[in-house]
Amino acid sequence: MILSARLFEYDELKNRLKKDENIIVFSCNNCAKKCDGLGGRVGLKALCDKLVADGFNVTRRELCGIACSLDMIEERAQNEATSQVFKDADVIIPLSCEDGEHAIHHIFPHVKIVRVTKTIGIGWASPKDGVRLTDVLHGVPVKVPGPQGITLKEAADQLNLPVGAF
Repeated sequence: MILSARLFEYDELKNRLKKDENIIVFSCNNCAKKCDGLGGRVGLKALCDKLVADGFNVTRRELCGIACSLDMIEERAQNEATSQVFKDADVIIPLSCEDGEHAIHHIFPHVKIVRVTKTIGIGWASPKDGVRLTDVLHGVPVKVPGPQGITLKEAADQLNLPVGAF
């Protein structure tokens, strides 16, 4: 699975948004969900609830099975139930890996994408051991001491990045 951390805290995200913008929060329900609740229903709800409470105009909360799937994103652009809200969007905040961010931008090039994640690498998860990073992406300065990997939090700490939901 792909492992990602947040680039910054919630206050910095708020500074990148305007209250009159139509905002869609687009959450991956696969890898990002397993990244300490960054995505999935938990991450989606956490971020949307904060934005709405702070007076931002969240026009759609979108949960996608795999946010890096062009087909799944394209379906939202074509579907009668969702196409108009995406046409009217000013901002999409992807709670996904960087591939998901690129895929969303590819399908919705007219919309400002507010990048909030850093993809660190790949790893595995188990109920006993949680999520563990085993292979770091090229250019990401994280040290993994052995084949069992390190926790996502340990990797994010090496990068001075926060993990989990906003």
